[in-house]
This record gives sequence, C-alpha cells and structure tokens, in this order.
Amino acid sequence: MMNTATKPRSRGKRIFIRSGWVLLAVVLIGGIVYGPELYGLLRVSKEIDQIASDDARVNGPWPRASDACIYCHGFEGNARTQAYPRLAGQKEAYLRKQLTAFASGERSDPIMTPFALSLSEREFESLVTHFSQMTPLPNTTFHADAIRVARGEALARASNCTACHGPQLEGKDAYPRLAGQGYDYLVDQLTNFKNGTRRDATGAMAAMAGPLSQRDIEDLAQFIASR
Repeated sequence: MMNTATKPRSRGKRIFIRSGWVLLAVVLIGGIVYGPELYGLLRVSKEIDQIASDDARVNGPWPRASDACIYCHGFEGNARTQAYPRLAGQKEAYLRKQLTAFASGERSDPIMTPFALSLSEREFESLVTHFSQMTPLPNTTFHADAIRVARGEALARASNCTACHGPQLEGKDAYPRLAGQGYDYLVDQLTNFKNGTRRDATGAMAAMAGPLSQRDIEDLAQFIASR
C-alpha cells in the first residue's frame, strides 16, 4: 500500500520538474531569438519617456492649453484647413499681442475671446512660447492658380508688404508671419481690414486694404497662401 501511493507522487514530481526545465528552455530560446527586439523596444520606450519628460519641462505638464488649439489650428500650429490661421513659427510679440487683444475686447471672436480670458498667466506665456517654437510647414492643402498668384505678387510688391512682414513674409517683431497662411483666412482678414471690422493701431492695414477690390484681395491671398 505504501509503495503504491508513493509512485504516483514521484511520477508527478518528475513531470513537474521536466515541465519546469521545458519552460526554462523556452524562455532561454525566446530570449536568444527575440532578445535584440525586446531590448530595442525597451530602448524606444525609454527614449519616448525622455522626450515626453523634456517636452513637459519646456512646454509644461499635460493637460496643456495648446491641446485645445489643435481642432482649429492643427497639430503644432500647422492648420490643414484654409479657414483658420497657422500659428506655427509666429513671432512671440505677435502671438502675445493678439491673445491680449482677444482678452481685452480689442478683437472679438466667439471662440478666441472666452479662451483668451480663461488662460492663466502661465498658460498664456506657455502658448506664446509653444507656437513660436513650432516649425511652419508648407500650406500643401492649398492649390493655387498661377495667374492669380502672379497678380497677387505684383500687388504685394506695390503694397510693400515686405517692409513690415519680412522679405519672405516670414513675420517680424509684432508683425505676423503671412507666408503659407490659409487662403480663406487671408481673404476674411483683408476684407475685415478693408471694411473696418478689424483694426491695427498703426492704421497701415486699413490704408493698404482700403483701395483693394474683392478680386485684388483674392489674388493677394492666392499669392500669400502659396508662399
């Protein structure tokens, strides 16, 4: 009776030990075969964590006010729609001036006014820094008409747009980057300067846009959007 009871237990123990060795062998083989890939994934994970840490250190922790801007202004300020301004690469002075204008009521917009008013001082400055540091990408979703672009370029030269906005319309000081802005946005803003809905302190934009016809405005917008 004693020997009969002992044998099944011994056999079960041997099976358990063999199973353990098989499992260990599988792990070792898997480590040899897939080790480099696993190590690579671990390195990528560490690099992503480092990038996220550096990004949070520079631009602030999540959630960020800039996250709310993606829907209209695109990822990192490069809007794909022609209806909203592209913020990537705008000068700090310009971004600060316009956010202040929305918060003070100098400029009015159903989305931007309450958004600007809701910002803390830290969020305000974080937005300014964030978008000024983003790289502006070409406006590839706009398909220009070559004839209208040529007419718009002549109008830009005649209006001396580069004096304020830089030789490549890249923006300067408190003057915005125009190059690659959305076509519909440009048409709207030039129209607003023409009819007085939007004003600038110097009066230069009203003086420039005042004499323009609707066709002139559209041609100028064609040229600027295609830059």
